[in-house]
Amino acid sequence: MNDHQLGAALRQQVLSDLRRGRGTEGRRLQAVAGDLCGEGQNNLLPALRHLVMSAAFASAASQNPPLSEARLQQRLMQEVEEVFTPAICRRMESVVGGLLDLPAKGTSTPTATKPAAPAPAPAAATPVPAPASRGGNSVLLGFLAFLTGGLAVALVGAVMLLRYSPQGSVENPSATRPSTPPPPVARPTTPPEEPSLPTPEPPTTPLPSADTDLAIASIRGLYDALNTRAYDQARQFFAGAAGDQFDPAFFNQFERVSVEDLRETAQEGSTVTLQGLVTFVYPDGSSQTESRSFTVDTATIPALITASEFAGVIRAR
Repeated sequence: MNDHQLGAALRQQVLSDLRRGRGTEGRRLQAVAGDLCGEGQNNLLPALRHLVMSAAFASAASQNPPLSEARLQQRLMQEVEEVFTPAICRRMESVVGGLLDLPAKGTSTPTATKPAAPAPAPAAATPVPAPASRGGNSVLLGFLAFLTGGLAVALVGAVMLLRYSPQGSVENPSATRPSTPPPPVARPTTPPEEPSLPTPEPPTTPLPSADTDLAIASIRGLYDALNTRAYDQARQFFAGAAGDQFDPAFFNQFERVSVEDLRETAQEGSTVTLQGLVTFVYPDGSSQTESRSFTVDTATIPALITASEFAGVIRAR
């Protein structure tokens, strides 16, 4: 199946679960997404699993009717665009379209080729008039011979014959004279073109790996849950000693909290280390931005934050 059909298949599974009273359990839908992804769609699996665990997806599935409003597409795509690369987001747009029962994008109809104009008919040939005949000269010669007779007549007749006998068309002397070809025009010498060197392509920035995408998705999912005080949901994103850094009593003192500018600093096996900026907004509107590191184990779904350390204050309150 293509990407749009993948979203439509996931939609049918969600609607079937809702009719049976199962609800939209994120972990079970993550497993369903893994079963539905076919060959060539494995790189979409991290984004799809992140989407079904998001609060935006849970809200869209809880509406009546569920997953049926076109305006939800922008909100669901925001969840994906905050974490994943543009190439993944372009394909996820088709998946979200199928998930919301939107029509797949069609193709435009090619423009018909205009028939060629008929060739003009050849012009009719103009007849050339035949040259006039000169047969009157022979009548004149016979009449003179009859009157004079003898040698004089014969002599005059010979002269007249030579003088008035038809010679055919007289050729134009200027036409028979071979025309002198014009002197050759000297052409300017064109210097040889310099070979064009290929323009060096700018270095490309390597795209983050799938493990990095999973790690970023878990960190964003954690802070989204902390921001809405969904502490039970937040606990699925960290484990072990990292729990001391995400105490609900600490986060209750803020109006909201967010994380941004996450970038990978190290990776060893399935463990990814990232650095990011965390902003705490107090009830009086003041805020403080801190730098913090995160160590994430991507061997599980969702990836688990196993350690987090304060790195320094970027902007004090």
